[in-house]
Amino acid sequence: MRNMGVDVLEMSRHDHGGSVVVRLSGEMDVDNVSQVRKCLDEAVATNEPRLVVDLTGLTFIDTTGLGVLVRLLASLRERGRTMALVAPDGLVLRRLRRTNLAPLFPIYDTLPEALA
Repeated sequence: MRNMGVDVLEMSRHDHGGSVVVRLSGEMDVDNVSQVRKCLDEAVATNEPRLVVDLTGLTFIDTTGLGVLVRLLASLRERGRTMALVAPDGLVLRRLRRTNLAPLFPIYDTLPEALA
């Protein structure tokens, strides 16, 4: 069950040799998805060929958040760029699998694996 209002979404971004990494932690839902979209758009604007979204710290993601990730993936692919997710076994990975979205993304257990 969702922990109502306890987890605040936190975002950070850094460049890592050809990849830009965005780390998300807390809850990603309809209430903050516009902030997430803005952060991801800023990361994409760096024009690095690859975006890695680290979801390790997420405690909740709703369908609105999943939709943002799918639309961003499609947009990057249209421009010849790639996107990977870091989502070790847990709630986020289960939600990606349950919604049949997991096959769309390269998904890694750790950030070092995603950057290798």
